[in-house]
Amino acid sequence: MVAKVKFLNRVGTLDQGLFNPLAEGDEQGEQWELYDSFRPLEGDCELKLLTFEDPEGKMVFWHSSAHILGESMEREFGVHLCHGPPTESGFFYDAYCGEKGALS
Repeated sequence: MVAKVKFLNRVGTLDQGLFNPLAEGDEQGEQWELYDSFRPLEGDCELKLLTFEDPEGKMVFWHSSAHILGESMEREFGVHLCHGPPTESGFFYDAYCGEKGALS
């Protein structure tokens, strides 16, 4: 689950000094930030829950799914993960299978 958050009155932050290049808006009170369900809200805010129909929601889902796929490949087949980003049409993971070459 992912949401976009815009703080109206931020009372504290866990991100002190960090810059979010994906945040929308120029002023601190105008920036929308992506938040997952485990990150605490740090003040009064507006909240937009994103779904799979939202481009950002879809990318977060595919990113998380790629991690699950990669972990499964490591555990089940003992591969070494190489590259696995979300794409515009889904996700994938490249993996090195050692001397065997391919999963069988």
